[in-house]
Amino acid sequence: MMMLKMFMPSMPKMPESEKKEESAESREEAKEQERLKANEAKRIEKERTEKYAKLKDGAKDERAKMREKYKLADSPPPSDVEEESSDEDEDGFGPKKTVDEDPVAQAKALAEKAMSDPLGAATQSMDKLKFW
Repeated sequence: MMMLKMFMPSMPKMPESEKKEESAESREEAKEQERLKANEAKRIEKERTEKYAKLKDGAKDERAKMREKYKLADSPPPSDVEEESSDEDEDGFGPKKTVDEDPVAQAKALAEKAMSDPLGAATQSMDKLKFW
């Protein structure tokens, strides 16, 4: 059956010659349906956020009970620096590179130097090249 479809693709359907004109009532009904759908989506999203907020509060209460029971100190909230460093530690290979200067500023300075002393800029950039 699949082979037949490959060799004889179905013909595209021609648009109907009689266009159905939408009446003002049907357009208003469609707009009303869209509005109702949007309101329903907002309501569902609100219920979902309330549900998870309640679950989060319950988990905090449970952790507080466990801390009391086992006499543990409260854990401090993570700082912004810790959150950023955890993102950067993804690869964890080799020493971290330090960015000395903005690359745009470096390119701008090199361009200005090239405009003032073309030969000097070319020889300076050649000094940076490494050949084995």
